[in-house]
Amino acid sequence: MNGPDPSYPIELEEAEQLALLKLSRATTAPQAQVVRAKIVLLAHDHPEYSNVQIAKLVGCALSTVRKWRKRFSQTKQLTDAPRSGAPRRFSP
Repeated sequence: MNGPDPSYPIELEEAEQLALLKLSRATTAPQAQVVRAKIVLLAHDHPEYSNVQIAKLVGCALSTVRKWRKRFSQTKQLTDAPRSGAPRRFSP
């Protein structure tokens, strides 16, 4: 299945690649971060894959692949962006 070339190519250093590989195989890591790591690793390992192909391989939405390829290429992080609003308060 072909699609347009991705706008955000991913290039990783050896240390980054090993850290993401470890995260993608972790059984106790948050599932959202595992999916993000798989997206980034597939984008790095197979630059010819379109976002549609990566979404099918990972089992997520196309918009998720677009979002995390863009965010990782800009910030080099897989964490969520800060949320707006007042900080949470917990009573003692």
